[in-house]
Amino acid sequence: MRPSILCFAGLDPCGGAGLQADIESISQCGGYSLPIATCLTVQNTQQVRSVSAVKAELIQQQVSALIQDIDIAACKISVIPNQDIAHMIAEIIADFSSIPVIYDPVLIPSQGQAFSDPATLETIQQKLLPKVDIITPNHNELDQLAQSVESLSDKISAVTNLGPNHILVTGADEDSTKDSSQVNNHLYTQETLIKTYAWPRLPHTYHGSGCTMSSALACFLALGESTQEAALHAQQFTYNALQHAEAPGRGQMIPARYKAHT
Repeated sequence: MRPSILCFAGLDPCGGAGLQADIESISQCGGYSLPIATCLTVQNTQQVRSVSAVKAELIQQQVSALIQDIDIAACKISVIPNQDIAHMIAEIIADFSSIPVIYDPVLIPSQGQAFSDPATLETIQQKLLPKVDIITPNHNELDQLAQSVESLSDKISAVTNLGPNHILVTGADEDSTKDSSQVNNHLYTQETLIKTYAWPRLPHTYHGSGCTMSSALACFLALGESTQEAALHAQQFTYNALQHAEAPGRGQMIPARYKAHT
């Protein structure tokens, strides 16, 4: 029986990120996805043009119907478009103390409209992060969560003090400014660095890589892997998908998740 993973994310009509990334990644990694749309977006492979939030009450009703019927093995959260939804998801995951909860803090896209405003970010920090097990920010997202803190170690400390047990910081956005030939991802438990993963830098920019990795991570955790095992396997799955990435549009490449195990 495949484990069921509850996914909160936006609907991306170009299929690179959001719920489609969750569904494809979880399916390829051996799980079954339960997709909950937090927002509808107008976007393509080049930019996000608009974000329309789903009503928080509808989200609550959908989750209530699911948990009465299906055993949930893990929960993965990404785009949270407003305070009402942030509060609602925080209330929902308060009952998930026995399963892993992964938060991929999708706050601002590489191009286009922001997904969350400052008030929503504050609610995420105060209400959501204390209930999350693992977060998977890139350096830009870590900056936003830690706000005015300067050094990397202080940023990690500032965020872990809010509640998460682990942080997997992805380095593609940070290292690209240094003309590096590799991408370094760092796994922390609380404030302690426990593992650095180095991957050869690929030549393109990608739409949905973070969604792919965090969904795969949730699935591998639901399958019973340790945090370090799941982190490694999720990164390998994502790297494989990026190696086979496709260009359906004129912007960023889309991870070929269906080829990630070939």
